[in-house]
Amino acid sequence: MNTRTAARSAVLLAVMLTLTGVKPVFGDKQAYATLTNAEALIMLDQIEKDIKENYYDPSLHGVDLDKRFKEARAKITVAKTQDDALLQIAAAVGVLNDSHTGFVPPVRPYSVDYGFRMQAVGDSDCYVTQVRQGSDAEAKGLKRGDRIVSINGLSLVRQDIHNVEYGYRVFPQSGFHLNVRSPEGPEQALTVLAKVTPGQKMISKSDFLEWIAVPRTKEDWDRMFGQGNQSQFFEVEKKVLFWKLPSFFVYPKDLEDQAHKARSFQNVVLDLRGNLGGRVDALDAFLGAFFERDITVGVDRGRKGSKPIVIKGRGKSAIGGKLIVLIDSNSSSAAEIFSRVIQLEKKGTILGDRSSGRVMKSERFVHAVSLNPRFVTQYSSEITVGDLIMNDGKSLEGVGVMPDERVLPTPADLAVGRDPVLARAAALAGVEMTPEKAGSIFTFKWPEKPIEID
Repeated sequence: MNTRTAARSAVLLAVMLTLTGVKPVFGDKQAYATLTNAEALIMLDQIEKDIKENYYDPSLHGVDLDKRFKEARAKITVAKTQDDALLQIAAAVGVLNDSHTGFVPPVRPYSVDYGFRMQAVGDSDCYVTQVRQGSDAEAKGLKRGDRIVSINGLSLVRQDIHNVEYGYRVFPQSGFHLNVRSPEGPEQALTVLAKVTPGQKMISKSDFLEWIAVPRTKEDWDRMFGQGNQSQFFEVEKKVLFWKLPSFFVYPKDLEDQAHKARSFQNVVLDLRGNLGGRVDALDAFLGAFFERDITVGVDRGRKGSKPIVIKGRGKSAIGGKLIVLIDSNSSSAAEIFSRVIQLEKKGTILGDRSSGRVMKSERFVHAVSLNPRFVTQYSSEITVGDLIMNDGKSLEGVGVMPDERVLPTPADLAVGRDPVLARAAALAGVEMTPEKAGSIFTFKWPEKPIEID
């Protein structure tokens, strides 16, 4: 492991406490604070226990976890706010520099909408990709295609964007100080306020115990992940099927039913841009739908040893024809594994940007701290339990998938909604399509409310 990268990953989270930025949600009053420093220490101890008992590498890559968590305990003991304490937990876990190992803080009794989305494009710069209509971001003049030079005083580059976004989920802000540069203008400073909506309910002890005891059903998954994650399709006769798959948080049978639609087309353009991954069994079912024979994806290296991952093919019912897969810097986990298998097996062509390099196998361990005799606050750890070594002998973690043909939107493309990547895919599939037309095929939909795991 690159120790300099690991140190930067952990420091990025802690440094957010000292940056001169907009105050945390509700300022110094901490109107919804419910945790004491002692309760935060209970969380820290439990997260450390989860890591030591479940992390796939018992040696922890040589990281001195005891030392890092001891430092966190000292800081939490004197923390002045709940947010300070929670961020110290996240920073302690961050020393592992592992994309799938982290602290999932308690659900706040409010939601925070910053009014814009940002994304890395290429190897360095980060750009605004969406601005919500009616938001303060729109009112202040933030636009798609604007490059975010810095956020709350922290220079923003590709290698840091995921840690920055994670840090502001743990430590919500009432807004951001941004330095931005438009495609054809000078750099300017903007203060963009968030929309804060109270209303999350507290969790009773009986609710928590029921959550632990009862297996998650299909209806639970649909409720938690279905909104905003449905596939979108666009057909050009029976020649090309354009398929936007936003997530692998899908029941395997549902995904196989969708895949059946693709079997009657000569060409399939599968858009996995922005797909953050999801269920392992959904990925297995989906991969198998594209192969006649059984294939070995790679080796799952876990705490108790290694085992090959074999996907069962579908014989003559497998999806045939030409396959073109689109990825970008937000394509993660299962989306990256799918793309790399297609690439290694020479089953299709990969277009777009280098993927995120966030590819590990993880499990979630849910816990609770009692607030009073009736209510608890629920939190969890996400722990990497396996590292996938692909058939070329390499891991995708921290590296990602490099497309066969790298096609990147320019800031001007982002500003007006052109999609040169999808247009290029259409050309490879034998269909003439302008970037302007390509940009109108799949619509972006803001979620009505944040996705929560309850």
